[in-house]
Amino acid sequence: MAARAYPYRTAPEHVNAAQWMSVEDGTPIGEYLPSWDYGSVVRLQRSIEVDMLALLGECGLTAGARLGINVRYWPGTSLLRQTVLHVVLGVPEATSGRSSNVLDIEIPGADLAAVLTVETTLVLLEDPSGNDEAFVARRAGSILWRDEASVRLEGTAGLLPVAPVSFKEQGLPTDAAWYVSVDSSEWTSAAMGNLLVLLNDDNPAVRKAITAPDQPDSAVLLDALTVDVVCDLVGRALLDEEFPVIAPAGEKLSEPSMAALVRSFIVSFLSLPTEGLETAFNRLRDEWQRDPSRLRARAQSSLRFPGSRGS
Repeated sequence: MAARAYPYRTAPEHVNAAQWMSVEDGTPIGEYLPSWDYGSVVRLQRSIEVDMLALLGECGLTAGARLGINVRYWPGTSLLRQTVLHVVLGVPEATSGRSSNVLDIEIPGADLAAVLTVETTLVLLEDPSGNDEAFVARRAGSILWRDEASVRLEGTAGLLPVAPVSFKEQGLPTDAAWYVSVDSSEWTSAAMGNLLVLLNDDNPAVRKAITAPDQPDSAVLLDALTVDVVCDLVGRALLDEEFPVIAPAGEKLSEPSMAALVRSFIVSFLSLPTEGLETAFNRLRDEWQRDPSRLRARAQSSLRFPGSRGS
């Protein structure tokens, strides 16, 4: 992460922050979250200790200054930042001058896609002294310390049921790469029970991608599969006048329906910043009728195709 130069003094050496930990299994988050899906909640925790007296002194702030910790997050497919936690630091311990805090956050899986980035900042809330010394933070919200952590989510392709089969034996086009099979036309049916991505085991490139998914050419192929699945399922919904754009009351997130999966694809990969689901769906339907390639290009852009797995 590139260093930022602020027009005031900071003292990051007086902030001791532990890694973000997964609440589910108590382990530090690594390169990816293997248990994430659209219906889950990402629960993370970390501890932060601030040597407040030393930090305030080096920053030129008075002992009466109030500090706070903010935590924001955003998915790799959106520029929108959402605040998930705000903590006002209390009076430091008299003996050590330190303030210890445990940060617990919960992030809805439906808000995420591709890469999750979590930003933690220590900010000035108020300095009642009215200090006007040069190179000293005085505005509320001035950042005195900043930390950013990114973790790749399991990925859309990894969340879908896949099965390697012989297309020759199944009567499918023998040289094809994959086939997205949807057993039911009912949008309310469970996605995992009605959707199956068939991978052509007769195709050498597909067979290599199955056995060695981390190879660069395999990663490109799997990225293409992700784009195909998103465009195929969303395209079906855009052509169906009966598609339930608004989720019915009581819909189970633990067992996402085909409609819920499509809605997640639209929100995560195809909607514009500040655009609601219904507005996005209507815009995409209009685009699909005029220029289907534009939807595919938008999906490629959001999914960073090709090369998302190497970014």
